[in-house]
Amino acid sequence: MQLVLLAAGHGRRFGGLKQLAPVGPKGEALMDYTAQCAAACGFAGVVVIVREEICDEIATHIRRRWPRSLPVELVAQAPVPGTAQAVLSARPAIEGAFAVANADDLYGNEPFATLVSRVAMASPETNGNRPERPHILVGYQLNRTVLTPSPVTRGVCEVDDSGALRQIVEHTVQRLEDGSFLGKPAGSDLAMRPLTGRERVSMNLWGFEVRIFDLLAEAIASFDPAHAVRPELVLPDVVNALVVAGRDCVQVVGTSARCIGVTHQEDMALVRNQISRAEEISLSSPAT
Repeated sequence: MQLVLLAAGHGRRFGGLKQLAPVGPKGEALMDYTAQCAAACGFAGVVVIVREEICDEIATHIRRRWPRSLPVELVAQAPVPGTAQAVLSARPAIEGAFAVANADDLYGNEPFATLVSRVAMASPETNGNRPERPHILVGYQLNRTVLTPSPVTRGVCEVDDSGALRQIVEHTVQRLEDGSFLGKPAGSDLAMRPLTGRERVSMNLWGFEVRIFDLLAEAIASFDPAHAVRPELVLPDVVNALVVAGRDCVQVVGTSARCIGVTHQEDMALVRNQISRAEEISLSSPAT
């Protein structure tokens, strides 16, 4: 199983190349920890999706810091924005079922190990008349993904009794000083309502079967940014549309791990503090 690491973002809210922002005690970036997780959990290699203009900088960083035993291929994203296109760009480098993760999030070891084992052991399921294995989405608890009181967006997963995804509903979420949560569907006029903090949310950590590539290509070909909610096509929107339409199936696998990431410059101190608490996130510093 290979890992596709999405590292082509512009970091506009961060104000720089947050993929390489130093957060570890030895200047490690978040994606360095992810590479270490991938190597430790048995991934066959990592395909890193980048923009053409940052390819050399990312490549230099990887040569200096990533485990030499981990096969790495850099792929420049085609000049179409959005994470759906980013994943589709990896198609020539992928040989079978694969995982997808963000380069600017820290997921922990356990979810990656879960993805590898679930993909290896998944039994075929029937979708219509075709035997298919479901894709996998790692569902984090909301209260394990929000560090600050600043409002954030989280895709809340609605699942059936078997854990199959019904839909992902993007929410605006705010953590209050007492540790409780308020939220509402993003873009709605509804009032913020209390959340339990135990809701399962998507942090863009997926396990995909190769059939997703054809579906991504179809969605990108029909996407019209002039009439879309967003100017670019993002991966969760494509998967959500497929599930709601009954065209594909996704199993949500829960985790108790923490997922932390960098969005704004002011997140850096908190992320560094979390990384220093190795017993909390079950990570050790990656080899350099």
